[in-house]
Amino acid sequence: MQIEREFKREEIKDEFKVWVQLVKPELALPANVTGVCEYGFTEVLNNVIDHSDCQHVSIKASQSATETKLEISDDGIGIFARLCAYFHFDSEIHALIELVKGKLTVAPSAHSGEGLFFSSKMFDEFSIESGSLSVTFTKNECHVKSISARKGTRISMSIENNSLTTAKEVFNLFCDANEMTFYKTRFFLSLAELEGSLISRSQAKRVAARFDSFSEVELNFTGIENIGQAFADELLRVWPLNHPNTQLQVSNANESVSKMVSHIQSRLDLPQPNTNVSPQ
Repeated sequence: MQIEREFKREEIKDEFKVWVQLVKPELALPANVTGVCEYGFTEVLNNVIDHSDCQHVSIKASQSATETKLEISDDGIGIFARLCAYFHFDSEIHALIELVKGKLTVAPSAHSGEGLFFSSKMFDEFSIESGSLSVTFTKNECHVKSISARKGTRISMSIENNSLTTAKEVFNLFCDANEMTFYKTRFFLSLAELEGSLISRSQAKRVAARFDSFSEVELNFTGIENIGQAFADELLRVWPLNHPNTQLQVSNANESVSKMVSHIQSRLDLPQPNTNVSPQ
């Protein structure tokens, strides 16, 4: 199965109708995978409708014997450029760093800033290309590379046809099961390292921006070889001391990073947070 359509922006006013009429009838998937695809497709297309200022929208969908892929692209301002303009971020990487945390929207009266966050966790692979950046999320990793300047945004999503992932289980990883409060986020330190080695206190403050919007933050150290003492102290001791309502969890830290974490926590001559930093 393969779908490839291009629309003028004014032709698309209802993302759910596009899903129901164009894409869903062509898919042969288990209910859980259909649910994941519906969530990702409608969230991404709605963002295009409301935020992109584009002239054209391209929609692609394909299904092989093992995998389903969805792609939505536009020729608008671009997701990172939009965020930089609204929040005055100083670079596309800075915009990406904040976008990944979740709860970031340029239209708080109409959007929650959750759609891309949860979509990127549901699919086996979720990619964003815009401006000079291409970022790909898998289940537990994030990879970024530079690309030739791209107008607009292209988002690609893929999932195995026999995946056991459900939208509900992903929500439950980051939301309170009873109240569905978005209380937890996951941050990849590899994104911060794109701006330079993780050494200074100012870098740590940049990483921790808006962490206090969450009750729990998973700090994923995949791909990080080393961190500096000042960076570690600011992020793992000083910041938690000033934000006791947010629990930090260190995950996927190698031996060198783990030793630095232990060093910071062993300084009993200095004020220490009350179990605000824990290994996962």
